[in-house]
Amino acid sequence: MNAGTTTRELPDALADGQLRALRLQYDEVNTLTESSLRYRDPEEILAAALQILPEPDEEAGDGFIQAMAASKALREGRMQRAEALAQKALVGMQNNLHVQSLLARATGTPDKPREGLFCRSPFENLETAPNGEVYFCCPAWLPKPIGNMKQDGAEAIWNSPAARDIRASIHDGSYRHCSRLHCPKLSGAGLERTEDIRRPDLAKLAAARRVRLERGPANVILSHDRSCNLACPSCRSGLVLARKDEQSAMNALVERVIFPLLADARRLRITASGDPFGSGHFQHVLRQLFQSGNAHLKVDLQTNGLLLTPALWQRLNLEGHVGSLIVSVDAAEAETYAKVRWPGSFEVLQKNLSFFKDLRAENRIARFRLDFVVQTQNYQEMSDFIGLARELGCDGVKFQMIRSWGAMSPTDFAEQHIGDRGHPAYRSFVAALAVARRQAPFAEFWGMQAALQDADA
Repeated sequence: MNAGTTTRELPDALADGQLRALRLQYDEVNTLTESSLRYRDPEEILAAALQILPEPDEEAGDGFIQAMAASKALREGRMQRAEALAQKALVGMQNNLHVQSLLARATGTPDKPREGLFCRSPFENLETAPNGEVYFCCPAWLPKPIGNMKQDGAEAIWNSPAARDIRASIHDGSYRHCSRLHCPKLSGAGLERTEDIRRPDLAKLAAARRVRLERGPANVILSHDRSCNLACPSCRSGLVLARKDEQSAMNALVERVIFPLLADARRLRITASGDPFGSGHFQHVLRQLFQSGNAHLKVDLQTNGLLLTPALWQRLNLEGHVGSLIVSVDAAEAETYAKVRWPGSFEVLQKNLSFFKDLRAENRIARFRLDFVVQTQNYQEMSDFIGLARELGCDGVKFQMIRSWGAMSPTDFAEQHIGDRGHPAYRSFVAALAVARRQAPFAEFWGMQAALQDADA
């Protein structure tokens, strides 16, 4: 199944063959653009499903049934109920753009006009995913793949029909393939005006509305290996480590597809899927990278920080090649860290953080940031976390609201989703957020727009 859909057995209602087929279409269409022959309007899919099942069970545990119920509630003007149902559907279908639109309609959230605003990502970025699919940015922000490394070559991916459809949606201002809920540029004010673009090559392609590009990506993010030395409950239910044969297969894919795409790249980021040092494959990439004539590249590392010791830094020849170091910590206290970063050691982390502090103080890296996934177990430590980052000489911190990656049950996720206005501790969270918000722009806040509005009220 696609990322973000439930993996539980389908409810009895979906035993109906037609309804089951519509459910599969609803999942698939979230990954397609209009050039695909299989594309269908998701609103039409739900309408057809409601013809088969006019009274969907509002208490069903399946995201599709809940989306149907939310759509029905919207049609009947039951806005609060539609909001609750859409929120439930999102637990199992977090990246589904249509479910997100149901929530926006239920809450009366207007879609801002974006004509004349430009996002660089589809023109500069490329990100790989664990199933071999390739995206322009985080799949939570733009869940439409532009190709697959296992099937396509570099040029076929970069200028695929889906890639051209997405670029066209930026030019026409619709941003129809992007998430208003998760993308910080769309939920905030992160888009630049087309007329303000200063880079001549970008300004030229924006003015000409080009969708086929001659130059390759400037920024590449490798997220296709989920291997990690941690099993954080917010992310996964157990340790994930690629087998030797899987590592060899990924090594071959990178040689065939990714390295050719690095010719025009300026930055390479590893990784948004696991840990670059908990992955034998990504360590292979780092060892090979600068032996293949990529001296122009700067590498940005996103890690839990537990394995990156001074010895490994030297062994992988990272000196002089690393631009940014992003360390996911999620806690300011050892007790909380043990809960949210299992089975990590806070003592080991502190030693390595001291090393990272020295790297930044000596200008051996250009940027050092700490990250924090906000949830019920840790939100009260946000202000202390900012203090920890300042003590370490960090350039900033990023707070990201917890998202459902399918690792938690709906009940467990609801308990940890402190950003839900229906959560019993929500008001306490908003109060903590209001205090932490005073540290902006040193502190960034992502995926919690409603809470930020409440904190400012």
